[in-house]
Amino acid sequence: MFYHLLFVYGTLMRGFSAHAFLLDSDFVSYGVLYGARLLHLEDGYPGAVEGEGEIYGEVYRVDSITLKALDLFEEFYEERPEDSFYVRKRKFVRLIPYNDFVEVWVYLLNPVRLEALSFTEVPFGNWKEFLKKLLKM
Repeated sequence: MFYHLLFVYGTLMRGFSAHAFLLDSDFVSYGVLYGARLLHLEDGYPGAVEGEGEIYGEVYRVDSITLKALDLFEEFYEERPEDSFYVRKRKFVRLIPYNDFVEVWVYLLNPVRLEALSFTEVPFGNWKEFLKKLLKM
Protein backbone atom coordinates (compact mmCIF):
# COMPACT_ATOMS: atom_id res chain seq x y z
CA MET A 1 0.00 0.00 0.00
CA PHE A 2 1.19 3.52 -0.77
CA TYR A 3 1.52 6.01 2.09
CA HIS A 4 1.54 9.80 2.23
CA LEU A 5 2.84 12.23 4.83
CA LEU A 6 0.19 14.65 6.07
CA PHE A 7 0.66 17.78 8.18
CA VAL A 8 -2.27 18.68 10.46
CA TYR A 9 -2.63 21.83 12.56
CA GLY A 10 -6.19 21.86 13.92
CA THR A 11 -9.07 19.52 14.69
CA LEU A 12 -7.18 16.55 13.18
CA MET A 13 -4.47 16.80 15.88
CA ARG A 14 -4.45 14.52 18.91
CA GLY A 15 -7.00 15.55 21.51
CA PHE A 16 -9.39 17.20 19.05
CA SER A 17 -12.70 16.16 17.53
CA ALA A 18 -11.57 15.01 14.07
CA HIS A 19 -8.52 13.04 15.22
CA ALA A 20 -10.60 9.86 14.85
CA PHE A 21 -9.77 10.00 11.13
CA LEU A 22 -6.11 9.37 12.02
CA LEU A 23 -6.45 6.63 14.65
CA ASP A 24 -5.13 4.00 12.22
CA SER A 25 -2.34 6.28 10.97
CA ASP A 26 1.19 6.50 12.34
CA PHE A 27 2.30 9.64 14.15
CA VAL A 28 5.66 10.66 12.64
CA SER A 29 6.66 13.84 14.46
CA TYR A 30 5.71 17.32 15.46
CA GLY A 31 6.42 19.78 12.67
CA VAL A 32 6.59 23.39 11.54
CA LEU A 33 5.19 24.68 8.26
CA TYR A 34 6.93 27.87 7.14
CA GLY A 35 5.46 30.41 4.72
CA ALA A 36 1.94 30.16 6.10
CA ARG A 37 -0.38 31.99 8.47
CA LEU A 38 -2.87 30.36 10.81
CA LEU A 39 -6.41 31.68 11.16
CA HIS A 40 -9.07 30.81 13.74
CA LEU A 41 -12.37 30.85 11.88
CA GLU A 42 -15.54 32.19 13.48
CA ASP A 43 -17.06 28.68 13.30
CA GLY A 44 -14.44 27.45 15.81
CA TYR A 45 -11.83 25.67 13.74
CA PRO A 46 -8.59 26.78 12.07
CA GLY A 47 -7.47 27.31 8.53
CA ALA A 48 -4.06 27.97 7.05
CA VAL A 49 -3.23 30.36 4.24
CA GLU A 50 0.02 31.01 2.43
CA GLY A 51 1.91 34.03 3.72
CA GLU A 52 4.60 35.13 6.12
CA GLY A 53 4.64 33.08 9.28
CA GLU A 54 4.86 29.57 10.61
CA ILE A 55 2.38 26.98 11.80
CA TYR A 56 3.00 24.27 14.37
CA GLY A 57 1.32 20.89 14.02
CA GLU A 58 1.71 17.14 13.69
CA VAL A 59 2.86 14.91 10.84
CA TYR A 60 1.19 11.54 10.16
CA ARG A 61 1.77 8.72 7.72
CA VAL A 62 -1.61 8.01 6.10
CA ASP A 63 -2.78 5.57 3.48
CA SER A 64 -4.61 6.58 0.31
CA ILE A 65 -8.01 5.59 1.69
CA THR A 66 -7.55 7.84 4.73
CA LEU A 67 -6.40 10.70 2.50
CA LYS A 68 -9.53 10.36 0.33
CA ALA A 69 -11.74 10.33 3.46
CA LEU A 70 -9.99 13.49 4.66
CA ASP A 71 -10.57 15.10 1.27
CA LEU A 72 -14.32 14.65 1.84
CA PHE A 73 -14.10 15.91 5.44
CA GLU A 74 -12.11 18.99 4.37
CA GLU A 75 -14.40 19.57 1.36
CA PHE A 76 -11.53 19.25 -1.10
CA TYR A 77 -12.63 18.24 -4.60
CA GLU A 78 -9.61 17.15 -6.62
CA GLU A 79 -11.41 17.57 -9.94
CA ARG A 80 -12.90 20.96 -8.95
CA PRO A 81 -10.46 22.69 -6.58
CA GLU A 82 -12.11 26.07 -7.26
CA ASP A 83 -15.27 24.74 -5.53
CA SER A 84 -13.35 23.39 -2.54
CA PHE A 85 -13.34 24.90 0.95
CA TYR A 86 -9.78 23.67 1.53
CA VAL A 87 -7.24 22.78 -1.13
CA ARG A 88 -4.69 20.03 -0.56
CA LYS A 89 -1.17 21.12 -1.47
CA ARG A 90 2.36 19.74 -1.26
CA LYS A 91 4.59 21.70 1.12
CA PHE A 92 7.78 21.14 3.05
CA VAL A 93 7.62 20.85 6.83
CA ARG A 94 10.50 20.80 9.31
CA LEU A 95 10.24 17.86 11.67
CA ILE A 96 10.79 18.62 15.35
CA PRO A 97 13.24 17.70 16.91
CA TYR A 98 15.04 16.18 13.93
CA ASN A 99 15.48 19.39 11.95
CA ASP A 100 14.87 17.46 8.71
CA PHE A 101 12.51 18.79 6.07
CA VAL A 102 9.98 16.42 4.51
CA GLU A 103 7.40 16.91 1.80
CA VAL A 104 3.84 16.57 3.09
CA TRP A 105 0.27 17.16 2.09
CA VAL A 106 -1.46 20.01 3.91
CA TYR A 107 -4.96 21.44 3.66
CA LEU A 108 -4.98 25.20 3.08
CA LEU A 109 -8.02 27.45 2.93
CA ASN A 110 -9.12 28.08 -0.63
CA PRO A 111 -8.09 31.72 -1.27
CA VAL A 112 -11.32 32.45 -3.16
CA ARG A 113 -13.32 31.58 -0.01
CA LEU A 114 -11.24 33.71 2.35
CA GLU A 115 -12.96 37.06 1.76
CA ALA A 116 -16.33 35.63 2.84
CA LEU A 117 -14.99 34.27 6.16
CA SER A 118 -14.75 35.89 9.57
CA PHE A 119 -11.58 34.97 11.42
CA THR A 120 -8.95 35.94 13.97
CA GLU A 121 -5.28 35.58 13.10
CA VAL A 122 -3.35 33.20 15.37
CA PRO A 123 -0.20 35.29 15.85
CA PHE A 124 2.10 32.49 17.05
CA GLY A 125 0.89 29.76 14.67
CA ASN A 126 -0.11 27.23 17.35
CA TRP A 127 -3.85 26.57 17.44
CA LYS A 128 -3.72 24.43 20.60
CA GLU A 129 -2.01 27.23 22.55
CA PHE A 130 -4.35 29.80 21.02
CA LEU A 131 -7.39 27.86 22.27
CA LYS A 132 -5.93 27.58 25.78
CA LYS A 133 -5.59 31.38 25.94
CA LEU A 134 -9.00 31.94 24.32
CA LEU A 135 -10.75 29.67 26.82
CA LYS A 136 -9.12 31.42 29.79
CA MET A 137 -10.69 34.75 28.79
